[in-house]
Amino acid sequence: MRKLKCYIVGLLFLCITPVFAQLNPMGSIYYQNQFLANPAMAGLAPGLNLNAAFKTQWVGVDGAPKIQYLTGDYGLTDTKVGLGVLFYNEGAGAINRTRATVTYAYHLPLNGEANFLDFGLSAGIMNEWVDLGKAKGDLDDDVLNSFNDRRLYLDGDFGVAYRTDKLTLQGALPNLKRFFKRDVLRNVVDRSIYFIAAGYKFNTNKVVNSIEPKLVYRGVQNYDGIFDAGVNLQILDDKLMLNGIYHSTNSFTGGFGANYKNQFSLLFQYTTNTSKMQNYSNGEFEVGLKYSIKN
Repeated sequence: MRKLKCYIVGLLFLCITPVFAQLNPMGSIYYQNQFLANPAMAGLAPGLNLNAAFKTQWVGVDGAPKIQYLTGDYGLTDTKVGLGVLFYNEGAGAINRTRATVTYAYHLPLNGEANFLDFGLSAGIMNEWVDLGKAKGDLDDDVLNSFNDRRLYLDGDFGVAYRTDKLTLQGALPNLKRFFKRDVLRNVVDRSIYFIAAGYKFNTNKVVNSIEPKLVYRGVQNYDGIFDAGVNLQILDDKLMLNGIYHSTNSFTGGFGANYKNQFSLLFQYTTNTSKMQNYSNGEFEVGLKYSIKN
């Protein structure tokens, strides 16, 4: 029984809350799919964006986290409204989490629609459970059964942003259920508390079409705040993408992507481990897909 309790507690520290709970989040939140980090970024332009990604973390560690997500966001024609949906699933050892949300965003034009102030709110459900087939120990243990007895609960995110044609400032509060009502049983992971980002796009007329540096600060419960500094390059009429992000956890994310007719894009990313994990595993791999239909 004691062994099983230790096993469950250890898995809880390995598992993650949606998008952010690992010290290195999904790499696509920085440039390819900002809606994943901030509901205010849903439907920024008329048309439909579909995104999907898969990430495997801590390669070489038994029971390491694996993450999948699907998102869709849509900007209504001739209105200021954006809509979005998200489905997210992750597993770490025997612990599993599934989250589904819908999003409403409003994009308020300023200065004759040269600038925008964006607001977004997501609401949905979260389900957490233990896969008994992967649990090791006494399956009748009260800790195990009480974890699976918990019900689905409502959750959501809130975000804001300010945009010009080059500058983007944004902030988000993920996991509002945890923010307003701190449940001890659900707070055993290093979850995200808030997300702040600033980016600026420099357009050029050369082989490199644009250069976009970005600074991000992520508040994480039970851990020091994490600072990210990244840059994204769009090359050859936006057909190719190169990006890199340095994390203050002494890890680095590098990515390469391709874009076909400004409609279909594919992004590969690799993240080195945080300094405390570099002796135990080989890093994190992520593949992201995006398909856009413009009105």
